[in-house]
Amino acid sequence: MTFAPAIPEPWPWIVLVVLPLAGLWLAWRAGLTLPAATRWGLMLLRGLVFIALALLLLNPGEWKLPEHKEEKLHAVLLDRSASMDVRDVGDATRWTGGLALTQVIAKAGGEQVKAFAFSDALEGDALKAGLKADGQASAIVHSGNALFSGASGLGRKLASITIISDGHQTREDAAAELILRARASHVPLHVVPLGGEWGGRDLILHATRRLVMALPGKPVAIGVSLENRGLGLIKPRVQIVDAAGKTQAERDVELDSGGRKTLSIEVPKLAGGDYRVVVATQQGEDITRNNEDRVRVQELTSRTRVFIAEGAPYWDSKFLAQLLREQGFMDVRAIYRLNDERYFRVDAGTSEPVVSGESTFPETADDFAKIDLIVLGKGAEGFLDAKRIEALKSFVRDRGGALLLARGKSYAERLSEFEVLEPLEWGAAMDGEFRFEPGSVGEAAGLFGQALPEAQDPLWRQLPPLSDVVTIAKLKPFTQVMAMGVKPAVGREERVPLLAAKHFGRGVVVALNADGLWKWDFDPQARKLGNMYEEFWTQLLQWTASYAEFLPGQELSLRLSESNAKLGRGVRASIGWRGGKDVPQPKIRVYHDGGQLPDINASEAESDADGRRSWSALIQPELPGTYRVQAFNGDKPGPEAVLNVLAPPSEQEALAADPDFLQQLASATGGKVWKPAQAAELVTHLFAPPPDQVQEREQATWHPWWPQSWLLVPLVFLLALEWWSRRRLGLL
Repeated sequence: MTFAPAIPEPWPWIVLVVLPLAGLWLAWRAGLTLPAATRWGLMLLRGLVFIALALLLLNPGEWKLPEHKEEKLHAVLLDRSASMDVRDVGDATRWTGGLALTQVIAKAGGEQVKAFAFSDALEGDALKAGLKADGQASAIVHSGNALFSGASGLGRKLASITIISDGHQTREDAAAELILRARASHVPLHVVPLGGEWGGRDLILHATRRLVMALPGKPVAIGVSLENRGLGLIKPRVQIVDAAGKTQAERDVELDSGGRKTLSIEVPKLAGGDYRVVVATQQGEDITRNNEDRVRVQELTSRTRVFIAEGAPYWDSKFLAQLLREQGFMDVRAIYRLNDERYFRVDAGTSEPVVSGESTFPETADDFAKIDLIVLGKGAEGFLDAKRIEALKSFVRDRGGALLLARGKSYAERLSEFEVLEPLEWGAAMDGEFRFEPGSVGEAAGLFGQALPEAQDPLWRQLPPLSDVVTIAKLKPFTQVMAMGVKPAVGREERVPLLAAKHFGRGVVVALNADGLWKWDFDPQARKLGNMYEEFWTQLLQWTASYAEFLPGQELSLRLSESNAKLGRGVRASIGWRGGKDVPQPKIRVYHDGGQLPDINASEAESDADGRRSWSALIQPELPGTYRVQAFNGDKPGPEAVLNVLAPPSEQEALAADPDFLQQLASATGGKVWKPAQAAELVTHLFAPPPDQVQEREQATWHPWWPQSWLLVPLVFLLALEWWSRRRLGLL
């Protein structure tokens, strides 16, 4: 629409008259010496120039309203995936409620509305007869993007999109692209969330650790977690099955709806290899593919090299060293300080002590390279000077060594240089005895429920309590408490950390805040529970040695960026090196379904702040399933890890609505969240009439004509012609 400009002031008209007259007079005066015809032609040309300039000064143009709304289309996206068949919209299914709302919008909008169904992609007319909620996938973002890409052949611009869905997506596309396209096109996304919580009936099984270390001659414990969702009281049987399909062990479990249970299945002897943990499908179970998991058992062939240093000899320390020496998978060296001038040691492979006037505590990098785990008892200040402490720090931090403080605080008074290694700050001695109580952190770390009985095993409550416990003044950052000490008191329980662990660089330091574990072996009642003294120490030491970055006997370490990855996502394998003279040439080998995939060469990463070198490789699995990942140095096999690649969830696996996702789409694009009962309000909002004429006029803007070529080109031509004529006639 065009409006004539209202100009109340008289001066623009004066300009329009006076400026051309002044130009004509000046042109007449300038041509006094010219012939009359030439003089009149020059004056006319100058007059035309000044008339054009006067018109420019008047700023001619037109008022324009904002671009009138062209006939745009309101799109409706109706979800017809299988999750919409859940009956939780009143007495109706989500699909029935969504279809009724779509029909209301389509009837009110007529030709302005086009309704589409979608499941794994954008489909045709949502109002087509015979459609059901049976789509096997749900792709909200992908379908919305298809609308903007013109895949639907709309032929008109979009005015809005209304998404009617439960918000559950099986195809996990990032919402950012859809939001960006909607905002760029000024198309609000209105949403109508349907449905609510719907857990489904399911028994979920997974192995708490998919890579289990097997010690020679020791039983193997496999940790399993079970969760019952809506199946009532059930008594499933969990089985460990080998690659040939033979059951190696089994255990019955009782579990009620909503219950979770972690259990340990012990197998007296289990060879290295791949195993399945399975449970039978339960009656009425909706999801069955999570009824099994895979476990890799890795036999430790390298003996763990243990060095024990005891500065305040105690018969329990000697008994422990002798016990460990009898294990077939440990090489144990021990040194005992009798006084400032007398030491005696017991070397690996011997049982006779050697009395010496010198301490044989390791000092050089070569000394520490022969050790996997150092166990310190009391009186450590008799062994440790500044040089040895620095070497010990390097052993743990740089070479991935393990340090176990087996009898609490290992020195008297203060040893400030050593304290930085410890996972906690020691306090004052406590009276009484404390019961050893494992915790969930210890289970998650694989100490309890696998190496040792699970935390909830009643055995722990029946063991004799421990003594020589001290208060913990402070837990250092990132320290994990594996077990607590509990002492009954009047009206309450005293609790104090008894077993704590902390990673220090590439290694680990574990502190046991107690003494008196000998009772677990000599107490008659404890003996009835089994040889827990031997089991506790052998498993604790082996776990401590393997909790560091490097496994005993391995020069390389292997860590995956995630152990449970979604299909299509790359997983980074990081390879560490203990250090030494020969720089490794690492590569990654991946095994899947009994086959070997092509090797992946690792590229060297940047060294860390302390100069430690490492390598990395990207693993990109193409199929869901369990993968075994192994690091190699050339052709020399190294450590392993297990990667579980999750298949995309099916429609039936997750039936709960996700209104938060839909709300995110609406709020980010200027749309609104509507309830099914607000159908009338939604229709009014979508098809409201345009604003009245007064409001439109207030929004009008002035668009001048002069910045256009059809006006500027003639003006420039007249100016050039007038200048050329004057120069040709010899005028200024």
